[in-house]
Amino acid sequence: MRKNFFIKKSRILNEGDIEMKMIKHLIPLSILCFFMFAKQSDYKVNQDITIQSVNEQRPVVIENSNVIVPQSREEIDLWVEDFENGQGDWFFSPGWNITNSDSNSPSNSANSPNDASTIDGTHDMITPVISLPALGDGETMNFSFYLKADMPDADGDGDNGLEDYYSVSIQDTEALAWQPSPTGSYDGNSYWCGDEEVGGYLDSWIQFLDTPSFVVPAGATMTADLMWAIEDPAGAVVAGSCTDGWDAANVQISVDGGVTWNLLNGSDPYDFQCGYGWIWNSNEYDTGGSLNNLAAGWGGDSGGWNNVSFNLSQYAGQEAMIRFAFGSDPAYCTLDDSSITGFHVDNIVVSGGALSCSPESNCETSVAGAVWVDQFYDYGDVDRPGYQQWEQYVVGMPFNGNVFMDISDFATKDVQFRIQSRYDDNNDGGTGTGLFIDDFRIYKNSGGSFPPPFDLVGEVGNESVSLSWSDLNASGTDDFIYDNDDGSGAAFTNGITVTGESAWAGERLDLAGESTINSISIFNNNLTDTTITVGAFGQFGSLFNNEASYTTTIEAVS
Repeated sequence: MRKNFFIKKSRILNEGDIEMKMIKHLIPLSILCFFMFAKQSDYKVNQDITIQSVNEQRPVVIENSNVIVPQSREEIDLWVEDFENGQGDWFFSPGWNITNSDSNSPSNSANSPNDASTIDGTHDMITPVISLPALGDGETMNFSFYLKADMPDADGDGDNGLEDYYSVSIQDTEALAWQPSPTGSYDGNSYWCGDEEVGGYLDSWIQFLDTPSFVVPAGATMTADLMWAIEDPAGAVVAGSCTDGWDAANVQISVDGGVTWNLLNGSDPYDFQCGYGWIWNSNEYDTGGSLNNLAAGWGGDSGGWNNVSFNLSQYAGQEAMIRFAFGSDPAYCTLDDSSITGFHVDNIVVSGGALSCSPESNCETSVAGAVWVDQFYDYGDVDRPGYQQWEQYVVGMPFNGNVFMDISDFATKDVQFRIQSRYDDNNDGGTGTGLFIDDFRIYKNSGGSFPPPFDLVGEVGNESVSLSWSDLNASGTDDFIYDNDDGSGAAFTNGITVTGESAWAGERLDLAGESTINSISIFNNNLTDTTITVGAFGQFGSLFNNEASYTTTIEAVS
């Protein structure tokens, strides 16, 4: 059971867990540290440690606009939206609008107000389709935006669960999840709503597999082999909604060419009537919504493949399509539990020879939906970016998810961003003017980290200057020492101490080109044996990656 359905993995820096007596002096020179702690019951973060680019800044004027965006000399704008021309090709669901009451750029911004019209709802603002270019060697692609978060009801009831917040996600418009695959198949290939690299599904998916149309015979029955391994619906409750299940799968039918759909109930009853996997993706699935009749679904584990039958007799004589649908909510997917692998379908048969569909029969199925990839979520509290004032949300500010706001994996793709506001069913923490977004920007960063010339010597001549420096292409072997020895043999008292949990502490080594670590010496002066993980971290754009490229574990005796 999930106490906070929207938070499954928070990375939290806890005061008192880390004692850093000297680190503030060392970081600008040579020390590279990462701290990652998980705490399921708390969403708040401590911002004492931040990640910042050291690139020199310069103003860049956006073409055909009065907006000036700070930009480093290594950054090149790819796409910028300042809303000065209104909504344009953006999609705004009810709950978003263009306003000139408050903005970062001269006149307009997008606003999701915190008022009676948005209470107890999720509201989407989606960019137009953006074609991203290819990247060159050493380049990364990132995004940023300006925001003002006047959303005071972050935790109005004091239960440490997030109430009003917002999230950012991205989708490749052609990345649809349904596919013929041998993964977990019934026989040969089966239709699978899953991602091969993930081994299953991600959060915030809504995916549809549709059969070709067929005329329903009198007394027709449809059978299909189905298997699902998705999040268990036990304990599913979301305040202010009809939710009684989490991620969901079901079967639907349309007799008007896919304009509207009806739920099909089969020989295997649905596990719940209102899946949050549907509601999260559209409020229309909630009570009173136009899609509420489609909110039921299966959850948990089907226990393997099952042949499920559906009575189609009431649709006799009509031209119909069958839809196999899957929806996931914003938390808990295959990345959290490798045993939940998604929804599988095979051998779709309508009696009387009206339809026989499987990957092997080359049935002309079609797929639709959206595969949103969550970037991060955040909220409008005093210690978070943009609290009641305009601030640029940049690399290093997210406390969860895509901390580097890096979208390099989407290079050459057609993508859309979604900014989603979420307001609960009360304002017990206060009411503000809501969430404002302005000057959304996609840019690429060369990320080049090249050492400056060393032993640089200049000689003034007659109207000329001669410069010389050491060979930057020279290779060799060197020793690098990082320790807490003051030279006297005694322990260096102003070292780095970690109390509880764990932390990285490291030395920055500027090396040009390929390099090999021949040996590492580790000395443990603790009173007890300990396990030490040594990692090598590469650069990620102009910052260091927070995931090690290589690691090894050492059992260091006292």
